[in-house]
Formats: sequence, structure tokens, C-alpha cells
Amino acid sequence: MKKKNMFLQLALAATLFVSALSTTAHAADATSTRDIPVGGSGQMEMVGTIEPTILSVTMPSFVPFNISNSISAQNKVISPRINVKNNSNVPVQVDVIRTDINIRNLRNTSWSNDGSVGSNQIAIGLKQEETKDEMPTTLSNARWLKQYQSSPMNVMILNSNQEGAMYVVGTLGENVSESATFNVTPTFVVRRTSN
Repeated sequence: MKKKNMFLQLALAATLFVSALSTTAHAADATSTRDIPVGGSGQMEMVGTIEPTILSVTMPSFVPFNISNSISAQNKVISPRINVKNNSNVPVQVDVIRTDINIRNLRNTSWSNDGSVGSNQIAIGLKQEETKDEMPTTLSNARWLKQYQSSPMNVMILNSNQEGAMYVVGTLGENVSESATFNVTPTFVVRRTSN
């Protein structure tokens, strides 16, 4: 009884598979033709499908940087160039939707969400490259990473298949320890631009 039941299920599955193949082949057949006499008319049905756009952006997953008051420029951070490439065929925007900040090793230090720091504060942000292969020296146009961020913050817009770059920027107060490490982890989201 068990073998017979198994055989019926297999036969039914094979029949459904074959009929699905024949239906698909028939629906995809574009070779049927019809003669239209001179001066006559005819109709052709055309069916199209819209394929979803795949958004893809390449960027590093780890970026080390150094921050020090001994740097004379307004930007106190030395960071590598963060290369970002839009692999999509449509323009995209890169947004930060959340930032995890761990400054436990920086005793008596608090975070600044806007780049202005007191003597015991630190601020870190991202700045789009303005001059190719040149680190920014000023903090103008920086996008500051916010603790307890409530809305997406745009850091970059890239045209289709465009490459761009940004840098980590930041500043710190004079009483912030310069002999500790800390972690800042922004969460990025890629969206199709509304433009």
C-alpha cells in the first residue's frame, strides 16, 4: 500500500511537471504567424515584464583612523580614502540610518552630535571628497554621526556606475585622552535617488 501511494505521488508530480513545461513552451512560442493581405490589418499581442532594478554599492567594511590634537588643521582625523562605487544602472544615495558609538575607553568623555566640541567631547563625521585624493583639512560640509540618530542622513549621491570617495573627519576637546581606542559603527543604506 505504501509503495503504491508513493508511485501515485511520483506519477502525479511527473504529470504536473510535464504539463507545466508544455504550457510554458506554448506561452513562450513566438513563431506563430498570420498572413495579412495588402491593405488589410492585423493585431499582434506583445507582453512585457518589468524586472526590478538591483541596487549595489561597493564600500569597505572596516576603516581605521587616528585622531589627535597635535594635527594643526581643523580636521583632527587622519583616515584612509573610503572608496565607494555605485554598481547600479540608476543613481543612488548612500544614507546613514544608525550609528553605534562605543567611547567607554575614553574616560570622562561625551559625544557631540553636531561637530562642536567642549573640552571633554569628541565628534566624528563623514565628508565627501572635494579634491581628488586630498584629505579634507576643514570640517565644512561634514555630515556628523549622531548618537541616537532618529532619521536617515545622506552622506553621498552617486550617478549610475559612478565612483566616489569620502573621508572620516572629526575633532576632540583638549581634555580628551589621546591614548585610547574607540569604535564608531555607522549603518549604511543604499536607496534609489528620488531625483
